[in-house]
Amino acid sequence: MAGMIRYLLPRGGRYYARLVVPKDLRPAVGKTELRLPLGADKREAIKRLSGAVAQLQHQIALAERKIAATSPRSRPARYPLAPDQIALADYHWRLEGDELARSHPAYS
Repeated sequence: MAGMIRYLLPRGGRYYARLVVPKDLRPAVGKTELRLPLGADKREAIKRLSGAVAQLQHQIALAERKIAATSPRSRPARYPLAPDQIALADYHWRLEGDELARSHPAYS
């Protein structure tokens, strides 16, 4: 017998991606769980599941950042950035530093 597929929720002949919102983020999100419809075909639902879960995790990460901006204590992100996102952020940070250095009057 096959096991349950994580984050896949069958309801009434349709499939949904479901992710529970952590208790500390529920006030910011306004829900206890997030769902996205995946359709009625199980194979198609399984194909769409990973993208839908990524969208739900992104919503949770945005709520976490929103709370972190108002809260003085900081903690590591729940869903850290992918390597390409880290590289892009570092690239933009270095460009900003270079622009700042070049705009200084003592730069030669």
